[in-house]
Amino acid sequence: MLIVDADTASCEVIHTAMTASNLDAVMETSSSRAAEFLRTEKYDALFFELHMPTPDGVQLAKMARSSGLNRRTPIIMVTGQDKPDAMSRAFEAGANFFLFKPFDRGRLMRVLRAAHAPIEQERRRFHRVLVAKHVAVQCGEDKVEGTTVDLSLQGMLVETPKVFAVGSQVKLRLEIVPGQKPVSAAGKVVRVAAPTKMGIELDGLAGDDAERLQAFLLPLILKSVGE
Repeated sequence: MLIVDADTASCEVIHTAMTASNLDAVMETSSSRAAEFLRTEKYDALFFELHMPTPDGVQLAKMARSSGLNRRTPIIMVTGQDKPDAMSRAFEAGANFFLFKPFDRGRLMRVLRAAHAPIEQERRRFHRVLVAKHVAVQCGEDKVEGTTVDLSLQGMLVETPKVFAVGSQVKLRLEIVPGQKPVSAAGKVVRVAAPTKMGIELDGLAGDDAERLQAFLLPLILKSVGE
């Protein structure tokens, strides 16, 4: 979890409550540094103080929602005001919950309990399982075939004879069950892990394909998380 508040004391209260509940949390008093984290790190939940030096909580929420990693991460907006216009701007930017100051650990945990379901859903969506499945990756007219190293509902790491550049838009055909119709999806190369490995984020999955991938992966994810 990422906690962003220019007020160190507020950051520490939330951070202490998270660690006491055995939850990993990072606190940051600089919203500009937090903006950099959002571009490169995935979080289970985001706590943003509404009123901070630029970028403020609303701007950070917009950044998170435009980021591939944190587009659906639950956002808890922290504020000492309950003005309708401010709350409306925060919700429009993507905030899911509000935590009003002054708060104590009891109020904080009530908000976390309310956010529990979307947090767990997001964890499952990003949770990767080690599974080797045949996959074909096409970029324009160039096509390579290889094997998945790991797989999630959000993306995959694949090993292929050659890789495409970061940012490349690709089409995929994933064979999850031998002899059955492959899952077709669109995606984007988000990282190159080695000369023969690339990370691909899924951004286009039709209804039937999404259902079949979820039906295959969820039992593996739940088993992995439960271990």
